[in-house]
Amino acid sequence: MKEKMIYTTCPHCGHVFQIKRDTFSIAGMNSIIDQRLKEGTYFTHICQKCKQPFYLFHPFLYRDPVLKYILILSQQKSFESLPEDEKIIVCKNVNQFLFSYKVLSQQLNLKFIFEKKKTLENRIHHPVKFDSYDSINQCLWFYKNQQPIALKLKEVEIEKVYDRINTL
Repeated sequence: MKEKMIYTTCPHCGHVFQIKRDTFSIAGMNSIIDQRLKEGTYFTHICQKCKQPFYLFHPFLYRDPVLKYILILSQQKSFESLPEDEKIIVCKNVNQFLFSYKVLSQQLNLKFIFEKKKTLENRIHHPVKFDSYDSINQCLWFYKNQQPIALKLKEVEIEKVYDRINTL
C-alpha cells in the first residue's frame, strides 16, 4: 500500500480539508480495503463539518494478480509499466470503479453485466447497483434504493455471465 495526502472539498458544505488515503492495493494484502471495496464503502467519507457522506475521489490502483485484473481510478488516460497479461480497466469515477470491482471480483463478464444493468435501468427508469449473480436461480441481483431486484437470465444468456478468460 502507498499512502498520499489528498486535498478535497466537501460537495455539500464546501469545507476544504486534506486526508491521508491509500493509492494502491493488492487483493488479499489488506483485508480492510478488500472488505470495504466489497461493501462499496471504500471511497465513502463523512465530512467533519456538515456530517454528510460523499464519495472521496482520489487516484487508486487495485490489482488482483490471481484473477489477473487491474482496476485504476484516475482521470489520467495512459499508464506505463503495467503487466500485459492482465485485464486493465480505467475508471473515471468511483461508481464505475466499485461496479467494475464487484463484477470482476466475482469473475463475471464486465461487458455483459454492464449491458444488463443498463437494460434494467432503461426499463425501470431508475439507476441500480449490481450485487451478484445467483447461479442456482440463474439471475442477476441488483439494488434500487436498498430494494433487491432479480433479473432472470434467458437460457442463451447464462454462458455469457462468466468471464471465461479469467476464470480459474
